[in-house]
Amino acid sequence: MPRLLLQRDAELAMLVHRLGQVRSGTGAVIVVEGPAGIGKSSLLAAAGTGAAAAGLRVLPAWGGPLERDAGWGIARQLFAPLRESGEWDTLAVGAAAPARRALDDEGATQAPAGDAMQASAHGLTWLTCGLAARAATLLLVDDVHWADAPSLRWLGQLTRRMSGLPLGILCAVRSGEPPAEPDLLAELLAAAGAPVRPAPLGPEAVRSIVLDRLPTAGPAFTRACHGATAGNPFLLGALLDHLAAERVEPSEEVAAGLSDFGPDQVARAVDRQLARLPDGTADLARAFAVLGRGAPLRQARDLTGLDHPRALRLADRLRSAGLLEETIEGYALVHPLVAAALYNGLPPGERALWHGRAARMLVTERAGPETVALHLLRTEPAGEPGTVEALSTASDRAWHRGAPQNAATFLLRALAEGAIEAYAEADLLCRLGLVTAEQVKPESYPLLARAVDCATDPDQRAAITLAGARALGMAGFHDDALRLCHQILEPGPALGPASPPVGSASPAVGPASPAVDPVIPAAGPASPAVGPASLAAGPASPADPAVLDRIEAELVCSAWLDATTEADARARTLRHPWPGASPMWGVHHGHLSIAEARPAAETAAILSSVLDADIDSLLATVLKFALVAAEELDIVRALCDGLIDQVRPRGWMTALAHGSFLRAHALVPAGRVRDAVPDARFAFEFKLANPPAPGLVWTLFPLVEALTEADDLSGADAALAVAESRGWGLPDHPAAVSAKPARPGTGQPGSAQPGSGQPGSGQSGSGQSGSGQPGSGWAASGRAGVAPGGLRAGQLRTGLLLERRARLRLAQHRPADAHADLIAAAATWRALDIRHPGLAAWRVDDCFALAALGDPPAARRLAEEHLDLAARVGLPGPRAAGLRALARTVTPAEAVPLLTQAAHLLSTSPMRLEHARVLTDLGAALRRANQRTAARAPLTQALDLAEQGGMRLIARRARQELLAAGGRPRRTVVSGPGALTPAEQRVAVLAALGHSNKQIADQLYVTRRTVETHLTHIFQKLSVTKRAQLATSLPDR
Repeated sequence: MPRLLLQRDAELAMLVHRLGQVRSGTGAVIVVEGPAGIGKSSLLAAAGTGAAAAGLRVLPAWGGPLERDAGWGIARQLFAPLRESGEWDTLAVGAAAPARRALDDEGATQAPAGDAMQASAHGLTWLTCGLAARAATLLLVDDVHWADAPSLRWLGQLTRRMSGLPLGILCAVRSGEPPAEPDLLAELLAAAGAPVRPAPLGPEAVRSIVLDRLPTAGPAFTRACHGATAGNPFLLGALLDHLAAERVEPSEEVAAGLSDFGPDQVARAVDRQLARLPDGTADLARAFAVLGRGAPLRQARDLTGLDHPRALRLADRLRSAGLLEETIEGYALVHPLVAAALYNGLPPGERALWHGRAARMLVTERAGPETVALHLLRTEPAGEPGTVEALSTASDRAWHRGAPQNAATFLLRALAEGAIEAYAEADLLCRLGLVTAEQVKPESYPLLARAVDCATDPDQRAAITLAGARALGMAGFHDDALRLCHQILEPGPALGPASPPVGSASPAVGPASPAVDPVIPAAGPASPAVGPASLAAGPASPADPAVLDRIEAELVCSAWLDATTEADARARTLRHPWPGASPMWGVHHGHLSIAEARPAAETAAILSSVLDADIDSLLATVLKFALVAAEELDIVRALCDGLIDQVRPRGWMTALAHGSFLRAHALVPAGRVRDAVPDARFAFEFKLANPPAPGLVWTLFPLVEALTEADDLSGADAALAVAESRGWGLPDHPAAVSAKPARPGTGQPGSAQPGSGQPGSGQSGSGQSGSGQPGSGWAASGRAGVAPGGLRAGQLRTGLLLERRARLRLAQHRPADAHADLIAAAATWRALDIRHPGLAAWRVDDCFALAALGDPPAARRLAEEHLDLAARVGLPGPRAAGLRALARTVTPAEAVPLLTQAAHLLSTSPMRLEHARVLTDLGAALRRANQRTAARAPLTQALDLAEQGGMRLIARRARQELLAAGGRPRRTVVSGPGALTPAEQRVAVLAALGHSNKQIADQLYVTRRTVETHLTHIFQKLSVTKRAQLATSLPDR
């Protein structure tokens, strides 16, 4: 048995058992934890050797102090053998293709904010799953506490995909060592079972090792060795090496003088050992400490200036002394403690000089920019343009790969170099601001603001502002986006406090002692580009009006979202008359037309005129929301389909989640609830796991709506609870919020009173909030109008979510809670000055809440208000919804003609959800008017519509009403297309189109085993035996 594996039978048995589970198809994360020198690496090596012998594919990697700044360093090590094999071109395809972004040296293209990281991680996950599908696979990562952030994030994500796969992650982590990325490491370790903790060697094991080295040692000496090293295998070996080198005899006198032997003693012992070796040996050892694990001998030779024969001889001496070992990649010092002793033994200034020489050498070897930058990070700032340029290039490469944290590190060090011209400094600050915005860090705005202030060229100022405003908006920092725009536009409305300052303008990075020799020679001026896409290169003239126009349009996108800035958005939009302005302003005029409840024909004319324009960023989202309100549901779905089809194969998960949430928003009113649920759930779950946090609320409202209509009321409540646990929930009973007074002649009610209070006053007929709890909710939360976690009254997302939760409460027969939500929603819509009855539809639902609470007169007044607005707009959906609400306030006989008219309005409308509701209410009214036979036709039609689209809440009620009317509804579908779950439906459609199981798995981001399971159920439900039969068994899509 190898010496360092003495007394390790129990630990090896545990590892063998867990690796056996991996081989049998149970994915697992296995952790070996312990202090430095306890034998973790030896255990991992033994386990890896055993796993390979048992038929597992073993992919090794290791972390290190230098490598933790190398984006995707661990991932690149793991897959390096595969990239050089014949398998690579068949592995990195389909859903795994985006892995090339992280692993390949060239070819990473620009992706939307945040999606380079997501694409790389997504591709690596599917690459790993594909490997495991071919053969049981083990990822073996030593010293994972030093792993780089992108690789750790990916490994944490991978743990959620390992179930049912013969895939294992075996890693070693040093206890007592502060990890480089504690949160990411904690996520990975949380997926593991109980760690394997190697125990210190006992007295007998130490005695055996000592006697093997020093046969004359007595009991007192072996006990002293055990006490001095606490049974740590590496320290014991180092102690014995030291004693042998010093020619110390194992006497009792020596034993009495042995004291604690730890890392400090190891460092002194290494120094003494090197002092006895030939000249140049110590420098060669230090070169390997500076270069890191796996460095080739030629690099250490060149770094020390040795000739090749002498370097070979000195490397042999280091190996003989037990300080150096040969690896597959090159050479490595035998233990991190030895490497740390040699590295930390260098004074800070000298260390910086060593790294500077290493950087110059690597440039000569044409090493990758990031490899060079790892050493530049550890040099002393000296005002060298070449260093700034090299770090800037490395940052771009890291950013393209999807390693924004590493890109930011390089940029910070570039800024610290000093002696940078204003144009280049503004460029660096802008890049740093953009990359920190991508990570949703609040210091992004101060950095971008400083970049604008620093820029002396009007073109650059405008380009920085435009790129920064878009990045801040996508990160959810809408107030900061507004502030940035106002820096070069005229002053806008007062806003709240800015994000916290970022601190030092040029933070010092690297050693404190001076090391001012030029590190990298300058190859030319620093690039004027802003970010990887050269965003500053656009404008051709000072203060280009087109760019300023775009900046203002971006400002308005964020300004629409909050009541404190809505008036500014309105005023700016009106200053750009339509038609005549650019298509960007057409989008805003379309939103304004919706907000003001103008006739549908006017809104449609505006929106149709901009559909073919190149609209992106938040403008595209504003456009899609306006189109949904205008009942152009098929157009929105087609736009979202196009976006999803474009970004899915690229692994752009943020864009995919965004497209999915918007598509769900359009699918629900179209009555396609079965399709909306998976879209909304995917978007919500993605935002749960990825920033920005405000994005969670935008994905929450369509999910709550879809689950409510799918009759999954507990699921909708669970989604709300999850958001609340993340700090983005609504209070249980929102109370009154302040609102702007209604404008004369706008149709916005300023005095209509459900019960005895105004909408938005929070008062019911009893003079209390709808919950019966005066002073509850936001008004009592410590910050008036602010929900826990940051939701504010007067925000568009707040109004949308309140209405959806109110519908859930109505479905749960909780009308008082629904009324309270709707009162708060009304105040939000009024504060935003949004009157469109299709977007601000609170009156319809509140009619039903008030009727259930015993206040039909107040319900009728709201229904009439809604109908007045709906008549002005002229869309079928709001008009039919208003008629349905009014029907709730009259007798069944009076309701029948109202609902008949509503059903006629919707007969050719895309608003199938409302159509199914109206038909159900019509059938119920006919039944209550003693027209049972007549009631069956609309109820049967409602049931068919509802079951076809997965509108189970409506289907349940329609079925009950049909039974009460004497009808015989067919049983709940258990076979046929209607019985397919949303996930089965998607698999069935793709299979019918001829996609293979692997292609389906790639598109839906599931495993092939999951696809096979779905197909088994699909074949059973559709009563087919061949894939070719699917196309004729599914309804037209």
